[in-house]
Amino acid sequence: MKKHMLLAITAAALLTTGCAQKKINTTDVVSSNGTTVPGGANGTNLYNNVDPLGQGMSQGNGMYGNQNGLYANENGMYGDAGVQNIYFGIDQYSITSEKLGQISHNANLLRNSGKVKIEGHCDASGSDEYNYALGLKRAKATKDALLANGISGNNIILVSMGESSPECYTSSSADCYSKNRRVEFKVMQ
Repeated sequence: MKKHMLLAITAAALLTTGCAQKKINTTDVVSSNGTTVPGGANGTNLYNNVDPLGQGMSQGNGMYGNQNGLYANENGMYGDAGVQNIYFGIDQYSITSEKLGQISHNANLLRNSGKVKIEGHCDASGSDEYNYALGLKRAKATKDALLANGISGNNIILVSMGESSPECYTSSSADCYSKNRRVEFKVMQ
């Protein structure tokens, strides 16, 4: 009886212990004014203001324009008058120095816009789970860069769309896939 009890306890202990987690490298983000904040996916507050199902807010679509000339169509995509999508390389989520100008431009437009939903998107390579996590890392890195540019964290909502909402879906070419590795900004009421 003692052997069975010991075997059951050992089996339960083995089943409930976790595997080692892969260490994720982080990249600090430097704003245009020289302020440095932790970037990448360092795990700190990674899930603050996150909509885990990628469904957005429950207040309708909430899109609107403002004095900065921002506008959105029925899909929430911005036209020439405003915010620029941020595009990433394959398996990348760091905000590079080349992207800082776009981030600064977007921060200036979004500064007085109320809540902003940051959607992280991926191409179709990789598993659904991997792409969801990568989309969230892209959204988090972008949020950190906006924080460094003076946008309040209370006004930012993070959503990972993974590969579920491609910008380009007509082919599986490298050019088409590169358009799907992005972060989009949507202004909410």
